[in-house]
Amino acid sequence: MSESQSGEAAAPSCAERGSDHGAAEAALAVLLDRLHDAQPLRVWSLIITFFGDAIAPRGGEVWAGTVSELLGAMGVDAAAVRAALSRLARDGWLERTRVGRLSYYALSGAGREAFGPAIARVYATPRQSSASRLRIVCLPDGDPRGGLRDAALKSGYGQLAPGVLLGTDVSPPLAGEGAARCTVLAADILSGPRRELVERAFDLAPLARRYHQFIEGFTPLAEALESAPPVVGEQAMVARLLLIHAYRRLILRDPALSPELLPGDWPGLAANALCARLYRLLLPASDEWLSQRALCRDGALPAPDASYFDRFPD
Repeated sequence: MSESQSGEAAAPSCAERGSDHGAAEAALAVLLDRLHDAQPLRVWSLIITFFGDAIAPRGGEVWAGTVSELLGAMGVDAAAVRAALSRLARDGWLERTRVGRLSYYALSGAGREAFGPAIARVYATPRQSSASRLRIVCLPDGDPRGGLRDAALKSGYGQLAPGVLLGTDVSPPLAGEGAARCTVLAADILSGPRRELVERAFDLAPLARRYHQFIEGFTPLAEALESAPPVVGEQAMVARLLLIHAYRRLILRDPALSPELLPGDWPGLAANALCARLYRLLLPASDEWLSQRALCRDGALPAPDASYFDRFPD
């Protein structure tokens, strides 16, 4: 019976499904190329993303070999993975436990404190993560090299005037030398042109361009997965790590301004929707890989905790 006779679209043929599956693999290959083109490749940052996204909600600990296996599938040399894990442990972000010749890693207390709230922002809706109040931060006189200011600007703060930063109530607390001597004020805009103030303090154009690049890069993969059988196993986990790593680097630079302070065509909203959509597509197969391949001292990873299922709420 033809489509016109039945009123239903015909199912795609095996050849068509294979073609779509090939499109997903091609899109994933492009994303991996982009990862390696963005030199220098910060292996330690990829590892932190993996721990925050996949390991923290499933017991928090993983065998070093699991990390090497996954990053090896992304084209990262095993020696580079070992060096990055050792550096993260040496710097206090990870804790290492040896059992015989095997090493297991988990986020340290300092690592959970530093990365936990930041990682949680990744999975929030724009409504959940947008700020309700502004913060004015007066920097101390003892920041002659601008290190504190530069770190704040990379974390989503804007500069209102020399020595004066503008943030929000979801901006991360300032850290580093001199941070304790900053004066932080809660602020409301009572009158005047709000968006002009934002435009003066925040240079949003570079972040908007990066959001557009994110959308351009990951849309082909999402479209391919929606029209084909999902990628399976290791490929799904690789794609998921690429997705969250790329989005994390954007959202943590986003000042999380309330909608009335943002340009009307702000691409952060579309980027969030795409990330949520693609994450849901990848979650079943990537979770299966974690359950079958990732190991901790007790064997297979435990089941995810309850917070895992609250990510990217509708």
